[in-house]
Amino acid sequence: MAVNSDITRQFRLFSELLLLHRQDERLSDYLAGAAYHIKHMDQQVSDLNEAERRTHFRPTILPLLKELNDTGSIQALDELIQLTPPGLFEMMRIKGLGGKKLAVLWHTAKIDNVEDLLNAARDNRLSKIPGFGPKTEHNIIAAIEAANSNAQRFHYADVADMADQLVTALQQVFVTQQISLCGDIRRKNTTIDAIEIIAAVSASAFKTGKIKKFLTIETSNKMTTTGHTLDEVPFVIYHTTDKKFPYDLFLRTGNPAHVAKVQKKLKAVTTFPFEEALYKKAKLPFIVPELREDLAEWAYIKKPKPLITPGDIKGVVHNHTTYSDGVDTLEAFVKACIRKKYQYVVISDHSKNAHYARGLKEDKVLRQFQEIDRLNKVHSPFKIFKSIECDILVSGELDYDDTLLKQFDLVIVSIHQQLKMAEAKATARLIKAIENPYTTILGHMTGRQLLIRLGYPLNFKKVIDACAANGVIIEVNANPYRLDIDWTHLPYALKKGVMISIDPDAHSIHEIDNIRWGVEAARKGGLTKDMTWNALDLKAVQRWLAKRAT
Repeated sequence: MAVNSDITRQFRLFSELLLLHRQDERLSDYLAGAAYHIKHMDQQVSDLNEAERRTHFRPTILPLLKELNDTGSIQALDELIQLTPPGLFEMMRIKGLGGKKLAVLWHTAKIDNVEDLLNAARDNRLSKIPGFGPKTEHNIIAAIEAANSNAQRFHYADVADMADQLVTALQQVFVTQQISLCGDIRRKNTTIDAIEIIAAVSASAFKTGKIKKFLTIETSNKMTTTGHTLDEVPFVIYHTTDKKFPYDLFLRTGNPAHVAKVQKKLKAVTTFPFEEALYKKAKLPFIVPELREDLAEWAYIKKPKPLITPGDIKGVVHNHTTYSDGVDTLEAFVKACIRKKYQYVVISDHSKNAHYARGLKEDKVLRQFQEIDRLNKVHSPFKIFKSIECDILVSGELDYDDTLLKQFDLVIVSIHQQLKMAEAKATARLIKAIENPYTTILGHMTGRQLLIRLGYPLNFKKVIDACAANGVIIEVNANPYRLDIDWTHLPYALKKGVMISIDPDAHSIHEIDNIRWGVEAARKGGLTKDMTWNALDLKAVQRWLAKRAT
């Protein structure tokens, strides 16, 4: 049976190839819509009965789902794949190049690979093609260069579970617990270039046929074994012995500056029964792997308090429903939060300026208020807070006037459009929004998308200072492709007394669980439970909001 992620991938590809080959544009639209819907579904399509499928999908999509579920492929898609030059698949990964633009490049300009595309852009030949101007040409060059620089990097969230499963499998094969993740992935960095593992197992032992079930080995010597997983993620395994394992695990985990500072305190001792004993010998409390960045850990260990954990989060903040660009209804989303044992939810659909995301005009906001009032009566003591993700306009003003803003329980402010700004302009724009008396939370501070788009440049200290002065919370947007504000700025925010909210930015029920990735990133910056706003229980949140409103 096909799983949702596979259906989504194949439908997206089918949609793009139909446009590329200039076939059935309507079916392409339907496939793209179905792919988006399936990606955000909380239930597997294979678990739906026929009647349920009819309520979710258009009639033209249903036979494709059946064919994919029964056979594992779609014949029409397979035929298009065979007709498509290999280089065009690589071109599809370039941001801003959809099927229609690719069709023009292929059919009109006879460009069918990234190298030719980059050369054409640099020679200013693309701007002569209908539909392509100098700006598009510049964006294509930037996108290709960005893709090339990030070609071998992966989002932590995309490989974390796979890496844990790989370690477990190796421990079972070699019947030892002396195998562990290390390096960037053990420190839970937001992006990684390989799965790093340290093992008290010799390289020769990895020649067993059992390994081939989940690893492809490319190189091997006494020190390291490298290759890739069956999902094409690179790995490197460092070989050591049982006696040296704890110390080598320490060496291979922390960044070089952290390791060097701890080593100085060890006075050349290198044999320990476990990592905790190593830190004890250095007269330090045990420092969890994700903190070993030579940034937040030294201030943290002076006044240690419990770091935030997923179980500490009491409320789900920053969520979108079918009122704007979410895929689940308000009521379904509320029920999901209740099932997951949260105490409250903050519904924050897009404001009217976000027309591309079906942003809410004033009358629609008031209709949503009425539904929230009704649901609050039904589901008490669970609480639904009225909120909005309000666009910060170019001027720094907010998207609604004060008469509406004051009716929300809290307001999240974010920038979504006109992201290309100089540092001074971006900083001033944010600070003006922060100074609005109705602003409660600053959403995804830089607008970045990891491995895709850098955030706009900011004077972070000035923005954080403004949040401190105005009692505004800063969001760690827990979408694993954002994780914005970056964890490296959390130590300064905490020093200034700014509270942090870890928000899933959920557009579907299953994205509520994005909170996990935000928590793991925030721990790197030393975020404690007591400084996490949505670790407050419902009564504490209500008191906090009431006090701020006075």
